[in-house]
Amino acid sequence: MGKNNKRSATQERKEAMYRIRETNDYIQLTYLFYENGLEVEPGAESEHEVVKCWKCVTQKDGALIGGASLEIRAGEYVVADVAVEQQYRGLHIGVELMEKVEEEIKRHEGKRAWLVAKVPEFYTKLGWDIVERREAPDISKCFTCERYGKDCHPQIMRKNF
Repeated sequence: MGKNNKRSATQERKEAMYRIRETNDYIQLTYLFYENGLEVEPGAESEHEVVKCWKCVTQKDGALIGGASLEIRAGEYVVADVAVEQQYRGLHIGVELMEKVEEEIKRHEGKRAWLVAKVPEFYTKLGWDIVERREAPDISKCFTCERYGKDCHPQIMRKNF
């Protein structure tokens, strides 16, 4: 019983600090993604079909501190972008964003999803598997980038549902 009360108190503190909501404003998220090292053009629409986006904002002043987007690329579900502002990392916001993304994939009866990870350790903890490039559909410009495999080493990952 004490464990449930502790988890509830922790959840209450998190809810008092921030909230995650769906958003239709992908362009707003592009600035967050770009500022946190993702290869997106700030202020630009996605080149792919956006299924859904989520934003995480502070309760205090509504500041954008995290976000995620789910897209369809090459006929596959792709976790396109996930970012959390540096000072808010470690609060499990990224985990909560990924839970929202995965719930959406399941809601659409998706059987699997893909992502290209700069921090694969984060995703392996969530049940994602690293796969060889030849096993993956063409879901990213990374593979044609001149930096790929030289000074940039993202991992292609997949999760089956």
